[in-house]
Amino acid sequence: MTPRTPVRRAAAVLAVLALGLAGCTATSTRAAGSSDGAGVIGVALPSTTDAGWEHAGEAVASELRDRGYRVDLEYAADDARTQAAQVQNMLTKGVDAVIVAPLSAEELAAPAELADEDGVPVALLGRGLAVSGAGFAAVVEPEELGRAQAQALLDALDAGQGADATDPTPAPGTETPESAAPETVAPDDVGPTSPAGPVELTVLAGAADDAWEQRRHAASIEALTPAVDEGRLVIASGATWDEAAVDADPLDVSDAAEKRVRNAVAEADARGETAGRTAFLALGDDVTRGVVTALTTDPPVSETASPTPSPSPAAERSTPSVDRPTPIVVVSGADVGTVRALEQGTLTATVFVDTRDLAAPIADAVEALLDDREPESDGTEIPGSTDVPAVAVGPQTVRADDITRVLLDTGWMTPEELSG
Repeated sequence: MTPRTPVRRAAAVLAVLALGLAGCTATSTRAAGSSDGAGVIGVALPSTTDAGWEHAGEAVASELRDRGYRVDLEYAADDARTQAAQVQNMLTKGVDAVIVAPLSAEELAAPAELADEDGVPVALLGRGLAVSGAGFAAVVEPEELGRAQAQALLDALDAGQGADATDPTPAPGTETPESAAPETVAPDDVGPTSPAGPVELTVLAGAADDAWEQRRHAASIEALTPAVDEGRLVIASGATWDEAAVDADPLDVSDAAEKRVRNAVAEADARGETAGRTAFLALGDDVTRGVVTALTTDPPVSETASPTPSPSPAAERSTPSVDRPTPIVVVSGADVGTVRALEQGTLTATVFVDTRDLAAPIADAVEALLDDREPESDGTEIPGSTDVPAVAVGPQTVRADDITRVLLDTGWMTPEELSG
């Protein structure tokens, strides 16, 4: 193992910290642990905004603490440069291993190289990106999330929510033949439709440079393609990644998603009875928050008048004003606001991953890496790093009837949190 060189690390971290501070917002640091007898583990997660990362941080810190480690747990406010600076700083402080949920493999390249030179193991959590030198990954596969979300939407179609109940067409399965993504079809190109006709789907995804979320999008579109080919579904927006990605800045994703949904609802509302039933597929927890806000709150009031012609009264509203079926809305995650909207019937389903299930395998892997043993793998592969041992945790589809069993009984949230 190469001896550590604190002076070199200190110099390197100054450069990365400068980059991180230039683009960061509020971050948080939490110390956990009762003893450093087994070592100190740095844990770098994206944000406390998502309940999934909040629960993951708590579960991983608790698991490591129970094994005798001290934990340096930090959140990066969804800023990749901030995360890189945090990891670099952990290395400068002399942590024995690093667990990171990578926001960007590119931004983590420098601290990952330094960790490799110093012989500090790096394990990936949740997001399986090709981070150089990583020794293990406990992940959620974005393809599984995308397929599960697409299937939840297809299930809604098959249940008669937006399709003709007498339609004898069998429901497609989650396994679909390889085909190109369907061409985007604007609602005006479809012609007049009825609730029994094709459902007009808007697909929304996160930041344009998020390679992990791009994989989720590709899988969801592939799973939806048979329904498009059968004429039961029209992807009005978001068939391609460039169309689906709502914003280039990850810090603006929720706001951008909210605006896009308000516009889509307003356009359908303005067409009145000629508009078919609408559907929304929100790929990502941050996207979901924007979608939920758009569907459950009134639009903000502009402080100044717009220089462009004002929209019609129908287009000013964020919820349908004409007598059309309720939209099908499939989202991601299990934040309190999301679950409340699901309980109230605004959302059709959400695809949820219990990130607490990642804690034990990541802790097992850290112990193995520190003992110079190869961690156990279930055969999961990380694109671009197929030689990295990895395990995956699968998603669950949650509908209103599942809230108690999946979320409340397991302690993901309390009834008091849900009731507000």
